[in-house]
Amino acid sequence: MFDWDDHRLVLSLHRHGTLRATGEALDVTHTTVARRLAALADREPTPLFTRRNRAYVATEYGLERVAIAERMEALHASATRLRRSSGDGLSGPLSLSIPLAVYKHVLLDTIQEFVARYPAIQLTVVGTDRLADLDRGEADVVIRGHASPPDHLIGRKLCTVAISDYAHKDYFAQTSPENRHWIAADWSAEWIAESAYPDYPVGVVIHDIQSRFLALESGQGLARAACFMADAHPDLVRIDDRPPTPIYGLWALTHPDLRGSPKVRALMAALSDKLIASRTLIQGDRIDGLSG
Repeated sequence: MFDWDDHRLVLSLHRHGTLRATGEALDVTHTTVARRLAALADREPTPLFTRRNRAYVATEYGLERVAIAERMEALHASATRLRRSSGDGLSGPLSLSIPLAVYKHVLLDTIQEFVARYPAIQLTVVGTDRLADLDRGEADVVIRGHASPPDHLIGRKLCTVAISDYAHKDYFAQTSPENRHWIAADWSAEWIAESAYPDYPVGVVIHDIQSRFLALESGQGLARAACFMADAHPDLVRIDDRPPTPIYGLWALTHPDLRGSPKVRALMAALSDKLIASRTLIQGDRIDGLSG
């Protein structure tokens, strides 16, 4: 007989395709996934998955099981939200998903103050650039950059994140023109052609935004960065006099089932107040310049 753990396994393997990715999603080893899958297969009248190279593909019977698992997941998430929203006021578990950069550069102190103000709330903060699925109960509140979040979620756009081009204040003085280069997220970096320094090449690609910013503040090259990260840094200056480029709205969101929860409302209010107060910084309404 299938239990919820079996359904989670089938659903996760269908979504992720490989044992390793499924293990990461379920927070177990890939050998554990393989062992559980083998045990499950022994109990089933027909195969749930077929192998194609290293990927697992659901059979017709497997897809029927996946559909059942999705319904169970939705019910499980609904029950979890009901339990969380029916708690005793300003106490109990509460989870927040937030981009690591926003947490570090804007909301770190605000979250610390929230924890101190509401000691009975057990706050879990997950710093990630991945959009947590509120419908699946992956978080109670999310702060997320988004052009247009799902209509059924509760929340609002608080400000607009803007980016500009930066360098360490000593970069041009200490680096000869032939050695200057960009730090970018990919080698194509087509936006460089429209920058103030289109002839400088990409010198290094760093995918992670925090690591890229670390290289920028260390004076290792020019880089595009969020204004809320770079404008507050004493050693970084803009290298383009044009207005910053808006890229997406910053939203505070929760699930409709949680709208009545006092602790959810308290957290969203605290975060929203701080982000609104920081609009000038986040939207880049400050201009510095450096010519080289």
